[in-house]
Amino acid sequence: MPARTTMSNIVIYLPNEPLGKQGGMERATHGLAEMLRGAGHRVLLLCREKNRLGETYFPPVPLTFLPPGLSRREEQDYLRKLLWEEKTDVLIDQTEGGITGRWGIFKNRRQMEEDSLKLVAIQHSSQYSSLRYYRLVHKRRGARTFPGKLRNFLFNALALPVKRRRAWRLQKSLFRELAANYDHIVTLSSGGMEEFRLLAPGTPAEKLAAIPNALAPLEDAPVPQEKEKRVLFVGRLDNSVKGVDRLLRIWARAGKALPDWRLDIVGDGPDAARLKELAQHLQLSNVSFEGFRNPAPYYRRSSILCLASTFEGFGLVLPEAMQHGCVPMAFNSYAAVRDLVIPDRTGILVRPFDEEEYARQLIRLTQDAPLRAAMAQAGPQHAALFSPACVVREWNSLFQR
Repeated sequence: MPARTTMSNIVIYLPNEPLGKQGGMERATHGLAEMLRGAGHRVLLLCREKNRLGETYFPPVPLTFLPPGLSRREEQDYLRKLLWEEKTDVLIDQTEGGITGRWGIFKNRRQMEEDSLKLVAIQHSSQYSSLRYYRLVHKRRGARTFPGKLRNFLFNALALPVKRRRAWRLQKSLFRELAANYDHIVTLSSGGMEEFRLLAPGTPAEKLAAIPNALAPLEDAPVPQEKEKRVLFVGRLDNSVKGVDRLLRIWARAGKALPDWRLDIVGDGPDAARLKELAQHLQLSNVSFEGFRNPAPYYRRSSILCLASTFEGFGLVLPEAMQHGCVPMAFNSYAAVRDLVIPDRTGILVRPFDEEEYARQLIRLTQDAPLRAAMAQAGPQHAALFSPACVVREWNSLFQR
């Protein structure tokens, strides 16, 4: 491999094409490749398969696929050859162990037979929060018959605690493997580094770095726009993690005090039908399910963005909203949210998962126009910390370590 220079040859690995519609990791991967290319690096995307939606993907950099049907040894040989031909300086693994680890292409770093390559893993989810709130995420609900309710009760009372303990042990083991096999582990927030150390004590500090996802630059400077009395949710309609059912219950609590406000839900997902039924059950007439849409027009017209997630890896919609002067609210339930939202300055954080307090804070924000205006004004400046120009400096610093 050539001596390291200021500009690097970089390969980014993700199992499927990073078409942004699929989710946050895909959007982040596409943006990372585009940002690093724009900074002068030579970037190659490496995937296993096409995107899950079957749509045409237009990559910002060259894209290649692992040939299908290879054995593990053949994949290892193919990847070694590819990295050599590309004169690769840095390999970024977006899967937390997809390159090296028990389920990776290589079982450990030694099998790669390349010591000069810098191997970087990015943590896109808060594994610590997922374990902390394991019961909330995996608890079985919704049975309507007595046998179904009994099965759910037995699962939640007996099986779920055992599964949670096993998940803790497995995650600790996987984090130890990451620390052993990768030169650097990138978390999306400073709190994420602390969470990693809780699960993998003894990880050297120099292996860890906190680099947030970058915001996509606005196509045009945001045009000052009169905000409407609208509250917005943007994200996947998945109750177990995103907590959209929680948000509807909060809206039902607050709605009587907000007769002239509306809630727009932008996104789609496995719980869409169930959420529409819940909205009917709660008799919410001022809620609109918009489906999958470009969120930018909604950010521009909405006054408040509400998330009720159990946890997130990052929560890119929060600074996206701030870019447009849309004030964010969220539960203080995961590490990165404390980097994204400064309480009572750029938004509001609520104790997890106090729905009554969330409703009170939402009412306060809707009724206090000066407070809302001050937060909306502070938002774009804070969101600028996550601009590509700021984030790429952190990556360049990591490459030079």
